[in-house]
Amino acid sequence: MSRPRVAAVVAGVAIVLATLTGCGQSPYCKAVEDNQVALNSLGEKRTNNAYLSYARAFRAVANVAPPSVRKDWTKLADVTSDVVKAQRQAGISLEDMLVEDKLTKVPPDKLKLLNDAYEAFNDTTDERNAVVKNVKDECEITLS
Repeated sequence: MSRPRVAAVVAGVAIVLATLTGCGQSPYCKAVEDNQVALNSLGEKRTNNAYLSYARAFRAVANVAPPSVRKDWTKLADVTSDVVKAQRQAGISLEDMLVEDKLTKVPPDKLKLLNDAYEAFNDTTDERNAVVKNVKDECEITLS
């Protein structure tokens, strides 16, 4: 094969690869980028809707995450959605947790359910650190 032909084939392959990878961005990095606002605002809003959006963001990234961190993203999605489930089962929203009149009406067994969900959510430091490091290394995106 002549040099001009080899160069044309190499250029053609490069164009195809760039098109297939979305200009070099993996589906994982794209998912992180698409959900970066929710990921960086985790916990800023303490409402059921906000926590559902955090859980959706974690799940969207988990669905395309590399195997090395997929379980971390999945756990973050699960514990975040479990907080909202516990709130619903207890009959009180996240936004009402600081309203003493409403909180005192929650039965003790439901308070335990809430406490367990919060503990599981708060016990994800290792997973959070793992995904932040991975996103920085893989995608050059810094999550806060």
